[in-house]
Amino acid sequence: MNHFTLTAILVSKDAIRFTPAGIPVMHCQLEHSGQANEVGVARKIQMSVEAIAIGPIQKDLEQMDLGAQAVFEGFLAPKTLRNQRLVFHITHIQLKN
Repeated sequence: MNHFTLTAILVSKDAIRFTPAGIPVMHCQLEHSGQANEVGVARKIQMSVEAIAIGPIQKDLEQMDLGAQAVFEGFLAPKTLRNQRLVFHITHIQLKN
């Protein structure tokens, strides 16, 4: 199963573009900072993640303010067939208060 959940801050978002089929797409950058337990030891994690919102979820991302924190859910996939760098495809956003 390919399911990814990340609590992160929205740090940038690109302008909306459309696929040839007319589906809205928005690229963004998320930043996460926290810790994870690895072999019984707390490990500090700070990372930036390239993400994309396609279709109806794009509207939720568009309405978010930069600096807003949310729980993002989705899956990881290669950027393109030739570029195997992973991109987080957002399928659900839950804003944190």
